[in-house]
Amino acid sequence: MSRTFSMKSHILEKDLFINLSGVFDGSSAWQLANTILTRFHGVGKLFIDARDLSAVVPFGADMIVNLVPRSLVGEKNVLIRDCNGTHSGLDHFQTLSENTFPGESHRNCFSAASIC
Repeated sequence: MSRTFSMKSHILEKDLFINLSGVFDGSSAWQLANTILTRFHGVGKLFIDARDLSAVVPFGADMIVNLVPRSLVGEKNVLIRDCNGTHSGLDHFQTLSENTFPGESHRNCFSAASIC
């Protein structure tokens, strides 16, 4: 796992909120998948704030899409917020991986601290 990756999560009613920061790689994907699988029961919504990610490694993006069953997190149940707005579905991680490079901040952000 990247030394800079961190994740915070909390549940509010039936919804799971997860804030990600740092570099999202394969190990980060395992950690996120484990949190989703153990804390989200498919009843509410899953909100993932990815604005503080400095990079999404393509392998990590592929892993998160494959590790979490679509039956648990349908596209309508998952909302991912990044510097460009809010998007639905875990597939958006693959789009994020196309827009970032390891060690660099988002192209549309001023810094890795997500001052967008």
